[in-house]
Amino acid sequence: MALDTFLVKAAELLLEPFRSWERLLSALSGIPHALTDFGSKTAWMYLLTSAVVACILYWVRKGRQLIEADVSLRKFLCPPEIYRQRSAVVDYKYVAFDLTVRSLIYIPLMSGIAWLIYKSLHPLAVRVFTFDLPAMDPLTRGIVLTVATAAWADFGFFLSHYLMHRVSILWIFHEIHHSAEVLTPVTVYRVHPVEDLVNACVASILSAMSASAYTATQGSDVKIIAIFGTNIVLFLFFVVAFQLRHSHIWLSYGPILEHIFISPAQHQIHHSTDPKHWNKNYGFVFATWDLLFGSLYVPRHRETIHYGVPGADPQDFSSVAKLYFLPFAKAARTLLKRPQASTPSVSIPR
Repeated sequence: MALDTFLVKAAELLLEPFRSWERLLSALSGIPHALTDFGSKTAWMYLLTSAVVACILYWVRKGRQLIEADVSLRKFLCPPEIYRQRSAVVDYKYVAFDLTVRSLIYIPLMSGIAWLIYKSLHPLAVRVFTFDLPAMDPLTRGIVLTVATAAWADFGFFLSHYLMHRVSILWIFHEIHHSAEVLTPVTVYRVHPVEDLVNACVASILSAMSASAYTATQGSDVKIIAIFGTNIVLFLFFVVAFQLRHSHIWLSYGPILEHIFISPAQHQIHHSTDPKHWNKNYGFVFATWDLLFGSLYVPRHRETIHYGVPGADPQDFSSVAKLYFLPFAKAARTLLKRPQASTPSVSIPR
């Protein structure tokens, strides 16, 4: 019965974009939505505020003579050797295709699976996660729920990200993101659909728990605090130079704040090919999860970082088709491969 329900739901979602020209055009407008929807990590406001922070960093570092005199603001923000690099060009092509077709091809499937997981787990979660916050006034309850919702969603990202690194078969798909040899704001979308599917499944399991817990607190009409429809905690995080995490511009929050929030510098370290940086800084917003799981890395000073996947063939990531389909071939070979008599003790660069 559950499978039948899932198939019906998936079919509805698949057919939704084709019900009218307006819905089809809306489904195909992934790139405009990525720039205008404040639920998107690349909304224009987040790009603008990150650019403003980058300009401030330029002027401060220029005044301290940390930048060569002949480096202009334009070159500091958009160095040609990075934005014209072959890996960056592949990013542009991949993202242009992916954001255009995802609403037609695999988002309906992921939505159907997420819906099925949520519907299956929600009744159980309602019975398990039943509590109330009777001593709090509506404003306090709203603040608590807002922060808790953001923290729980952030833990879901951390857990999914951790699994993508630590489970070998999943790493094959997540490797696509780490194969970027340079980082630009576009790199945030260099994500394989299988990784999106894993994220959706993990998010659905956790949202079933959080939604039931949220329902249990409804002694009064309490909602999360949002700006432009986005949780205010996430909105503020996106506004404060979020786009610099996928860029060449180093921005550290300092050792105290970097034990609370993941800075752009910490995420750049996560992409590093240096063995001392492997398996570090999985977090998205909060550094708390990395601190608890022993994967937090706080830089003491600016570090030189090289990006990519150590030991991998760059040709494996040289086209949009390879980014999409080669991981399936690698995963199939891995699954069909005979187990070795003994496993060598080698640290895997993830």
